[in-house]
Amino acid sequence: MLIERDRELGRIEGFLAGARDGRGGVVVVEGMPGIGKTALLAAARARASEVGIRALLAVAGELEQDLPFAVVRQLFEPVVRAADAAAREDLLAGAAGLAAPVFGVAGTVFAGDAAAMSGIMHGLYWVCSNLAERSPILLAIDDAHWSDGASLRFVSYLARRIADLPVLLVLASRPQPAGDSIARALSGVAPDLIRLRPLSDQAVGQLVREAMSGDADDAFCLACARASGGNPFLLAEALTSLRADHVRPVAVEAARVESLRPETIKRAVLTRLARLGPAAGQLARALAVLGPAAEVRHAARLAGLQPAQATEICEMLAREDIITSTRPVEFVHPLVRSAIYADASEVLRAAAHKHAALILAADGVPAEQLVPHLLAAEPEADPQVVGWLRAAAASALARGAPEVAAACLQRALAEPATAPDRLPVLAGLGRAIGMADRPSDALDALRAAGELAQDLETRAELAMELWAFMVKAGRADEAMESFRQARSALGGGEAQLLRRPNAAFVIASFTAMEPPATWIGTLEHALAHGEGDAAADRMLLAALAFASAAAGDRTANQTAGLAARAAQGPLPATDRWVLVNFAGAALAIADQLPAAIDVFDRGIDAAQRHGDAAEYRYLRVLRSHTALYAGRLLEAEADGRAALALHDSEPTQEKPLAAAVLIDALTERGSLAEAEAILVGQGLEKGQTVNMLIDHFVLMARGRLRLRQNRPRDAVADLQKCGDLLARAGYTNPAFAWWRSETVLARLALGETSAAHALAAEELDLARRYRAPHATGIALRAAGLAESGPRRITLLEESVSELENSGAILVRAHSLIDYGAALRRAGYRAKAAEPLRHGLDLAARCGARPLAKRANEELTAAGARPRRDMLTGPGALTASEQRVARLAADGATNREIAQALFLSLRTVEIHLTSTYRKLRIDSRHQLKETLTAAES
Repeated sequence: MLIERDRELGRIEGFLAGARDGRGGVVVVEGMPGIGKTALLAAARARASEVGIRALLAVAGELEQDLPFAVVRQLFEPVVRAADAAAREDLLAGAAGLAAPVFGVAGTVFAGDAAAMSGIMHGLYWVCSNLAERSPILLAIDDAHWSDGASLRFVSYLARRIADLPVLLVLASRPQPAGDSIARALSGVAPDLIRLRPLSDQAVGQLVREAMSGDADDAFCLACARASGGNPFLLAEALTSLRADHVRPVAVEAARVESLRPETIKRAVLTRLARLGPAAGQLARALAVLGPAAEVRHAARLAGLQPAQATEICEMLAREDIITSTRPVEFVHPLVRSAIYADASEVLRAAAHKHAALILAADGVPAEQLVPHLLAAEPEADPQVVGWLRAAAASALARGAPEVAAACLQRALAEPATAPDRLPVLAGLGRAIGMADRPSDALDALRAAGELAQDLETRAELAMELWAFMVKAGRADEAMESFRQARSALGGGEAQLLRRPNAAFVIASFTAMEPPATWIGTLEHALAHGEGDAAADRMLLAALAFASAAAGDRTANQTAGLAARAAQGPLPATDRWVLVNFAGAALAIADQLPAAIDVFDRGIDAAQRHGDAAEYRYLRVLRSHTALYAGRLLEAEADGRAALALHDSEPTQEKPLAAAVLIDALTERGSLAEAEAILVGQGLEKGQTVNMLIDHFVLMARGRLRLRQNRPRDAVADLQKCGDLLARAGYTNPAFAWWRSETVLARLALGETSAAHALAAEELDLARRYRAPHATGIALRAAGLAESGPRRITLLEESVSELENSGAILVRAHSLIDYGAALRRAGYRAKAAEPLRHGLDLAARCGARPLAKRANEELTAAGARPRRDMLTGPGALTASEQRVARLAADGATNREIAQALFLSLRTVEIHLTSTYRKLRIDSRHQLKETLTAAES
């Protein structure tokens, strides 16, 4: 019976009503053991069923913390297993299918890498969403403090995205110190907290009278309240002991009640157990060792009893309220199990767990179910145990639970693993810990594995894995040392290792800011001595194209040719982002912007299909950067917002990069206040530590923003720092980053014409060597603005001409408007109108509001008619609305759009509603017609 919990239950009913109305939420029910959390969850589930909300329950347990996705599988596996083929296919449709390995669905395999880990979380979210589409859901997790790590990752993922789902997530947990597992999982989330208070003296009195006698004395009831501390479970145990001892509920017996403290009550459980005889104690301890859902036959063998005898004893234990009378067998409360389990010494418990593992293994139980027992058993140098642990680690990884795999492999080392096993165990341990997002902890295992490796190639590969984890951990200096060790281990064998499709050495070289020119010869050698591996050749071609484009040692056409060959054909199955990154960036540097965006789109599509949020957000950043110069400012803004939103929910080392591209897009769009807010909000408004190549994005974006804010001196500081960084790293091609041109504008604003002239001349010389139209056009524009009189007009006219066939639409708009303005100021008002109108048209199409405004002002000054801004129609759509609208126009359903863009269904619906209003339409058919007409 639930007593004195009306207020708490009422709050949960309010949250259930919100879920029924489509507003998801997270509730944490917190209280001491026995305080009534389980009873409150049971009442909440009953109320949920009454109002048409489906309730799914999981109970975490001490011995299940080392089972992969134990809590998640309790929540969803019964639904998945119970569904017929058609219903299961619907439940796992679309992105939800990425979670199929968690449930062991036939024919599904987990890829076993960090990218697939992201896909698992994305898939589980959509399993939940698909279920919630049928009816609102209550997800109740009891004893959540014992949840396994993999399930907590899902709790964390879901909690950040639950607001727009008709789902209420309720976690019942004991009070935990700051930094505990629940707090970490919900960091950045503001759950509603319900703290359960002890029962009042009046409530305890009511329960005493119901259990013992209706006329129990007040003093006796008060003594029960003091002894139990108002804890319902401890009170129930105390009353059971008192009844067994035939204590009467009268005042004179109050002293006996007061001695029943929690420790005494635990002893009372053991006393009741002892009354049933030795065999009952043996079976109860066997059940405590085996844990939740123990089978009686296994417990009988562990206790040394016959099955029939064990069955009879189970009935006795149930009558004594020690275990339930239901199947599977469970203790009536975790505290009862704990009391019985702790009654044996650690040595005896360890031996019992080893015995339990042997019994279960002999019965054909999967290796992963042996893990709780193997982890609790004493090491005995047993090769069989090492084999089981390695098999369990592989099984855990197959489900996407590297935390469990890491625990298995650590225990295998302690057995200890024999010499032949140590290298693969250590290497697997490092990878599993790294996949569990503990890069710093992965380093020791990988270092130890590297010391055991005999062949140079294995040592080099392990060193490269070390490098990757150090980069992820933000330890750039140590990453460089690991990179140097890998190169040293290989000696002259780099070219051979580069045949592997992942091209890890090249990635390491570029991110660690080694000059790209130093790798060009090695890459060319590897390609010349190929072994017919098309996938490896394409990866190497992409890397060579990027290195050549960054260093400017080939012409734009040559680097574009290499990149196009690399991008031709399907993307590789693994490390596809590497090829997309290098090939797409090389094409963009070579002024093949539409082709570059196409490559990034292919990579993004693949990331969406695999549910890889990390790959998706990284490629969105690169696409945003490219779309900016292609004049697709709304797309650039949408890409930047999408990437930063995902980084906000799961912060990474690349978050400043996502912020930088969005700041760039907003600056060009004229949203300077928002750009500054993001800069400050991300902690990027001051100096930037330069450790990696991608840091130049932040310096460039901040420098450009400062220039538009009329802070030219600050702009020069950032842009010059960016230039120094790139020059030291060998990135000399101006098409890689136009920091010189932006610095020219800042120098001119400061009146430093000599410095501006020199920098403009340097950029123009380098751009003409590389021969990319957009780079040359930008350099000519900067050179022209640094001049005056006829020379300015001549250079700006050349810039416009150079950009005539360039894909850099925004760049062309800038040059056209600067050219028209120069003509007007020189007195050629009639001649100025044409480039100004053309520039205005391009600026408006790009969504570059400040540039369009300036063109309008120049046209007005030239005596021409200005143009009005659009308040309705496609031009009025926000970046996010355009992104959603285009997918909807192409026939994607709301669910497909949400899965593809890592959004909620509710967010998609809101964007489409706003889009229909602005376009004055009411159907998807009209949407396609309207957008097509606007683009033609």
